[in-house]
Amino acid sequence: MDLRALTSKAYRSRTARMLAGGVAFALLVVQLLVFVPSLISQHRGSVFYQLEMERALVDIAFRYSNLEALEIPASVLNDRLVGLVLIDESGRLLLNKGDTLGYEHEGSEPASSGALHVVQWSILTDASPIQATGFVNLHQVRMNTLWKTLAYIAFALLSSLVAAMFTLVGTARSYIAPMEQLISALRDGREYTDGQLPEPIEVIEDNDLSPLTEEFNGLIEAQRKAARQVKVKQQYLEFAAHHDPLTHLPNRLMFEDTLKKTVHLAIADDLKFAVFLVDLDNFKFFNDQYGHLVGDKMVAEVGNRLRTMMRDIDLVARLDGDEFVVIQKDVIDTDSAEEVAKRIMSVATAPYEYRGFTLKAAVSVGISCFPDDVHVSQGEEVLGEEIVNNAAVALQEAKSNGKNQYQLFNEKMRLRLTARIRLEQDLKIALQDEQFEVYYQPKINIHTRQCTGAEALVRWRHPVNGFVSPEAFVPVAEETGMIIELGAWILRTACNKTHELQQLGYTGLNVAVNISAVQFTDGNLLPMVSRALDESKLSPELLELEITESAVMHDPEEVILSLHQLSEHGMKLAIDDFGTGYSSLAYLKRFPVNTLKIDRAFITDISSDNDDVAIVEAVLGLGKHFNMKVVAEGVEDEEQLNFLKSQGCDIAQGYFISKPLSSDQYTQWLDRWPYGVQSGNDATVMELPEPSQMYKRTGTQG
Repeated sequence: MDLRALTSKAYRSRTARMLAGGVAFALLVVQLLVFVPSLISQHRGSVFYQLEMERALVDIAFRYSNLEALEIPASVLNDRLVGLVLIDESGRLLLNKGDTLGYEHEGSEPASSGALHVVQWSILTDASPIQATGFVNLHQVRMNTLWKTLAYIAFALLSSLVAAMFTLVGTARSYIAPMEQLISALRDGREYTDGQLPEPIEVIEDNDLSPLTEEFNGLIEAQRKAARQVKVKQQYLEFAAHHDPLTHLPNRLMFEDTLKKTVHLAIADDLKFAVFLVDLDNFKFFNDQYGHLVGDKMVAEVGNRLRTMMRDIDLVARLDGDEFVVIQKDVIDTDSAEEVAKRIMSVATAPYEYRGFTLKAAVSVGISCFPDDVHVSQGEEVLGEEIVNNAAVALQEAKSNGKNQYQLFNEKMRLRLTARIRLEQDLKIALQDEQFEVYYQPKINIHTRQCTGAEALVRWRHPVNGFVSPEAFVPVAEETGMIIELGAWILRTACNKTHELQQLGYTGLNVAVNISAVQFTDGNLLPMVSRALDESKLSPELLELEITESAVMHDPEEVILSLHQLSEHGMKLAIDDFGTGYSSLAYLKRFPVNTLKIDRAFITDISSDNDDVAIVEAVLGLGKHFNMKVVAEGVEDEEQLNFLKSQGCDIAQGYFISKPLSSDQYTQWLDRWPYGVQSGNDATVMELPEPSQMYKRTGTQG
């Protein structure tokens, strides 16, 4: 690096400039402090010497002169001594020659003016002393002093500038250049090494920056060690991010990435592959029976078996819980896919021993083949989603058909899937367009035949397909969560209708509303019911909530808590379709339930089937024991009604009494019902008409 570049680099540094300026200023001040006193001393010496010289010349010239006839020599007055005044001892003026500044005898004392300096002294002559006053021109002395001063100042400035320059150069060589080397090494390590650490650097030995360099090099070495540890951790995190911690199989993230690549290659090279969704059957029951530790062992064992049986080019991944997925490449046809499915089932279901248990898994497999089971005109990402969805549909088909089997995806499944999707979309539109209606099926007191209220039933009037069966759309609404919004609307509508009937004088009528298991687990059931009652101003005791037996037994402890909360707010509770599920009498006695509803399946053949008779009698006995009312659904004729009356059943509901009615039809039916309506005070029983006057069954049971 040349001097100019080095100086320029140092000058760009603010610190270097401040340091050089400080050195220059300090040196200049020091020199001035030394030179100024010396110049003053020299000036005073020059003035004194000049005055002494002139006085000596005057003394020599007049010491032996005749005072009566004084003559001044020509050599005495010159360009230095420009004026002279002599006065004798008696004060007589002896001589006044030259420039004496207008001296007047017996006037004021003469004073210095400008460059003329006045000096007085006595001349000792042979006769008597003479008082001499000399006027000396010091201009030359002062000029000499001025030039010396300028020379000293110039020298001081020059030496200060030279010192500043040396300071800049020294700072640049000793600090700036090594520091820039450090900074350059750091910058290069960050910008040009793709994340790699820079190499250690070297600087001039015995430089003040050597400790910093050693520290930097030590930091690089420490970072290299840390980088090796980080690399190991990154490899672990990379593995953990793409693999399942239990089975160490690829997880959903890695599966989706592999599926995209597989679809891309299959399209580019006209290849075939198959996706197998493998799900363990009844795994929750297995976990509950053996414990989660044994359940995890089974999942890990099945995953390891699947990985062992497949080729390296195939993929086995764990999606979630007890569900695995297999991508098999180079599948020739569906027969080959079926052979692989059989092998999967054979390997996965083989028994094994663990901690004294003989464990055996049951699996269902759904298969979808590419490109046979997809619409290849779609985008690659959509194709990947479609083939997995198709395999999932095939898996559900296998489970619906009895489990522990495999199922190939086919066009019928696609049509069912399309219909299912269309139904879901129509449901969303139906909620927005208010296509639903609430129908009411009356219930009567079997003994008085008075109407006690009705069950609220939802009906969907599709603008194209007409009425859609609840059995078709309610499960879809539950799966999609739309049952929450729909159920809240049904509840509000039913409460408003019942309050409207109260205003018409039917003060004793209640209404029963079905509650889905999804609404029960939503956690918002009590606020929803309370809000509906508040808005409709309906008394809580006139609202009965019906819960299916399967919903009750899904999570008994949670259900017991929710039922007690509802009961504390004054609402009546009923278990619907009692006898069709897996109810436990140990739980039943803990439920704050007011009503049991016998499913219509046990009522239909009650006059001819002794088993149905036994079941109905048992349910009636339970109701009586637990002090619950019993409602019989699906009453179709007088014989069934009389039998239920003889067995002590409380309430009947069915087509023999009335089919489900629209809101207006329900009001009209109440006006026409010959036995009257139960009042708020349980009015006296009216005289019963002949059975021939009863409303006869119309339509089909629904």
